[in-house]
Amino acid sequence: MLTLYDFDWKLTKGVNWNPHVAKMRYGLNYKGLEFKTTWIEYPDIERIAKELGVKPTGKKLNGDPEYTLPMIVDDSTGVALSESVDIAEYLDKTYPDTPRLLPEGSHTLQAAFRDAFYPKLGSYFPFLVPTVPMVANPSSDEFFRAKYETMLGMKLEDFYPKDEARVVAWNKWKAEVGTVAAWFRKEDVWVMGDTPSFADFILAAFILSAKTLFGADSKEYKEILEIDGGRWGRLAKNVEKYDPNRHTK
Repeated sequence: MLTLYDFDWKLTKGVNWNPHVAKMRYGLNYKGLEFKTTWIEYPDIERIAKELGVKPTGKKLNGDPEYTLPMIVDDSTGVALSESVDIAEYLDKTYPDTPRLLPEGSHTLQAAFRDAFYPKLGSYFPFLVPTVPMVANPSSDEFFRAKYETMLGMKLEDFYPKDEARVVAWNKWKAEVGTVAAWFRKEDVWVMGDTPSFADFILAAFILSAKTLFGADSKEYKEILEIDGGRWGRLAKNVEKYDPNRHTK
């Protein structure tokens, strides 16, 4: 059995909200792999990762190792690891009879797509980050605030754009994400053309986060679905069959 570690929250229990873990949930469901979820809090990630022998994924501002989710444990092999592209590669290798997340020879391209896409979220960051304490449990709220308020040098509430600044920031983000459409041919359904891959689930995970945090009926979410002639709305529809909140255990 595979175990996926995900962030708990105070709203709907047993429902994913974090886009970094959502892309892995999409991937597991696309491959048709049975898995269970262990819900944890932000301050517990480092301790659990060390207990499992999972390597850090980066460094904190002070230079100390940083541990992040997603993180999986495979009981059938004893493997525990994090970093989403590495997890995808492991799943493809270990379960070769399932659809590939990283089509043969595309590992570098998939990682490059991820690294090119994330900077496009720079103007989305002020909308996403301040909403996390609204949904986090108390221990995660305290941990998250301490980390990001130190990084930003301000309260999260002050980081959230307001009034005219909000309109400007939102339009800037839509324009930045709009440039991603230029990476596709008009007829392309998926990043790789005619078949889903991990890059599609990276995109879909952030669309899902907007739906979860802003609300399915919110103006923000509806605008995201309509960007680039409805491309992101079509993607959201196409990945519904791999719903991150559909899991068997």
